[in-house]
Amino acid sequence: MPIVASRGAEIRRLLDDLTDPKRRAAAALRLRALGSRVVPHVADDLGRLDPGARRALLDLLRDVKTEDARALRERLLRAEPATREDQRRDSRDDGAEAKALDSLRNLPPPRGDERPTVSRERGEVHLALARTGSRLARKDLLVSLSTLEAKRTRLYCEAAGLIGDAAFVAPLARIARVRPEAMKALAEIVVREKITIRSKLLRDLDESLRPVVAQALVRP
Repeated sequence: MPIVASRGAEIRRLLDDLTDPKRRAAAALRLRALGSRVVPHVADDLGRLDPGARRALLDLLRDVKTEDARALRERLLRAEPATREDQRRDSRDDGAEAKALDSLRNLPPPRGDERPTVSRERGEVHLALARTGSRLARKDLLVSLSTLEAKRTRLYCEAAGLIGDAAFVAPLARIARVRPEAMKALAEIVVREKITIRSKLLRDLDESLRPVVAQALVRP
């Protein structure tokens, strides 16, 4: 799919921009927004990044909590030893993730008739975790999207767009008729998971949901 190639090309261009001090800040900001999607494109480019670019990459990867991102940070740390401030910041990030997970555990399981305040609180926790790249609450996020009324799922859809995988396609497709955030999340996932019109996932999907996913496939 051309859209997949264009995302990879964008990331490689942004990595090149990290080596230019004048463009580094803007490139780092965009790469930080792309989050875990950056990691697969970085490994082959590490050798050509200068120390300033490697430090910028090390800093932005602090917000991504996937195993691949941690492994990449370790490679970068071997080239750019962490300062005490780096270590303190990593410790704070890990603490914030643990606190968010504790908040989630203190909430009841998702229910279709739960109070709106509960749905909102759980959604805020899921979005906070997703913004760090954490997938530790993936199962609860998936259950929430499959259980809650569509009108309560804005925050959950945004979280799914950041860390969702192929399993999220069906519940998001059901919600997308009501919430534009679900369509946006679908578009992010089909790119990340390299889903095409010929994918088995699409053939196995409920027939009523296929047009919704097809629309996400062509979304710019």
